[in-house]
Amino acid sequence: MLHFNFKSGKDINLKIEPNDKLAIVGMSGSGKSTMVKLLVDFFSPSKGKLTFNGFNSTKVDKHVLRSYVNYVPQTPYIFSGTIKENLLLGSRPDITEKDILKACQIAEIESEIEQLPLQFETKMDENAKILSGGQKQRLTIARALLSPAKILIFDEATSGLDTITEKKVVDNLMKLKDKTIIFIAHRLAIAQRTNNIVVVDHGQIVEQGSHEKLMQKHGFYYNLVEN
Repeated sequence: MLHFNFKSGKDINLKIEPNDKLAIVGMSGSGKSTMVKLLVDFFSPSKGKLTFNGFNSTKVDKHVLRSYVNYVPQTPYIFSGTIKENLLLGSRPDITEKDILKACQIAEIESEIEQLPLQFETKMDENAKILSGGQKQRLTIARALLSPAKILIFDEATSGLDTITEKKVVDNLMKLKDKTIIFIAHRLAIAQRTNNIVVVDHGQIVEQGSHEKLMQKHGFYYNLVEN
């Protein structure tokens, strides 16, 4: 159970089941990112507690916590090195070439990497000028899939993709049976593909449920979709 307190004094209780596919939506500045950053312990709850499998996050070693959760921000982090080296940053120790290819296929980036003269051995500087913004985002999505994390958080991590590519990537991620995936979504088309939508407004959960259920309520989520 996730329980913390914003400056507004409003409490939030949120339970995320293993392997759940969840979207957190709301207006800009509603508190979506702040809520999710608690999961990687960037912030500490001012009230209550954040637990993983029944353990209080403050009692869990930070290295263990961060290996359990992988946070992918909107702005991708690329360092000077090869594409393969970038993919393997923070990866599991038992990663194989097959794993790398599969992760890149899920992120819809494999074919574009293989079109490069040196493919996965292509060297990049920290600006990765040879890649577009969307390609950089997909590279970091593939990197997250190669990490040991069981919880993957994508904070507007597909914002640079066209709608067709984004749909393919999200659909691929939704098929993963061994990962809990949380999307912080501005594009509501992403939320519609998940099995659980959390609607946040002014630091408070105002609605929660499937797309169909929330649309039938004609409430906050309905207005987001219609407007």
